[in-house]
Amino acid sequence: MERLDRPVLHDDQHGTAVVALAALLTATRRLEIELEGCTVGQIGLGAAGIGIARLLAYRGVRRLLGTDLLEPALAKFAEVGGEPIDLETVMAESDVVIATTGVRGLIPPELVREGQVILALTNPDPEIEPEIALERGARYAADGKAVNNVLGFPGLFRGALDAGASSFTMEMLIAAAERLSTLADGERLVPPPLDRMVHERVAAAVYVAAVGEAHTPLYG
Repeated sequence: MERLDRPVLHDDQHGTAVVALAALLTATRRLEIELEGCTVGQIGLGAAGIGIARLLAYRGVRRLLGTDLLEPALAKFAEVGGEPIDLETVMAESDVVIATTGVRGLIPPELVREGQVILALTNPDPEIEPEIALERGARYAADGKAVNNVLGFPGLFRGALDAGASSFTMEMLIAAAERLSTLADGERLVPPPLDRMVHERVAAAVYVAAVGEAHTPLYG
């Protein structure tokens, strides 16, 4: 990344993190609770999972629980401030659950708790179908078709290029997520991706963040 004078983004990692944060901001706002005070559980700690963890920690979430089958993934999660733990404990103690495992049906319906927010983001088949999670008592539930990184990268790149930014920063990602959240209506946690106005407004928010004073690099 340091050899380029153009902004570089890992879409599966940072793009997914942006839309996940946007969805959580919408859900917690409607529930009238603070995201920072929620216990967030993550199932799957690959590129997307670690990207989400880093962004949530930077945004101020104080307790992150996570599970994965691979020890290196758990170690990396601990490095960003997360607590490695088993699946059952993640489901039992988390107010918010985010799954990015690639494993269809991984979350047993009986582990869903009343009032949870569940984002099962694996495509095309999620870790638990949103309808099932809602039937089991989740307050909000969505899959990767609804909460998809296609909502993030068009506006992120347009805003970064318009600002002449040579790299992306955490502030730019958060600005994109916050703007996406304000554009969600009805029962949606994020706005529809086919609305060009959405991407234009995200680009404008990213531009403002890019030319601001605070700059925390994504890499390094």
